[in-house]
Amino acid sequence: MNGNNKSFLTNPVNYLGQHAIECYNIKPAAMKTAINSAGGNGDATSCNLTLEFDLVPQPGKYVSLVILGAVGTYAGTKRKGQPIVAAWMPYMGQTSDPNENQIGRINLTTVPANVKFVFSAGLGGCNFVAQQEGANKVLYHEPTAASWNGRQPAYNGNNILRAGPAYDDAAEIVGGFGMAMRVPAGWDLVFQLVKGTTVQQVTQHHVP
Repeated sequence: MNGNNKSFLTNPVNYLGQHAIECYNIKPAAMKTAINSAGGNGDATSCNLTLEFDLVPQPGKYVSLVILGAVGTYAGTKRKGQPIVAAWMPYMGQTSDPNENQIGRINLTTVPANVKFVFSAGLGGCNFVAQQEGANKVLYHEPTAASWNGRQPAYNGNNILRAGPAYDDAAEIVGGFGMAMRVPAGWDLVFQLVKGTTVQQVTQHHVP
């Protein structure tokens, strides 16, 4: 919207460095409704849909990344320009214990080749965890583990990468938006670090 989608698609990493993105950070009900409306199951730990997204400018000098619906939805609106097409990794909220079966995930190996991005809800204090599970690379949106007393989920397969922003709670610097982005050699994880609505840093981590 208003040129934001085009700017993002032209240079995603540069865009993340200039715009704080809110993506259903504190809107779990809206996130479930959007998935359900697109033909998915908002209560499931995985989502096999390819979706259209729109970056919507907000009064607080940030932008919201919202799910419009299934592919083709954008053309049925009065929006100008083009949508951002991506897959979705669910965020299931905080869990009382490190139970893999309660953590949102996506199988990167089965994301269609023409889909360049995987989006998820904003990070806050979460991390992304990439696992090699047989022939599949599976990415998890792992919630904050403060209540787990140092325990980690017993994920299937072998760990490839666990990554997130460099949180600094004392300085009120928290995780903003995170995504997986397709690159020639596979996938990169890209994270925003924000203070309020100001982006402090963008980091990029390769999933081997």
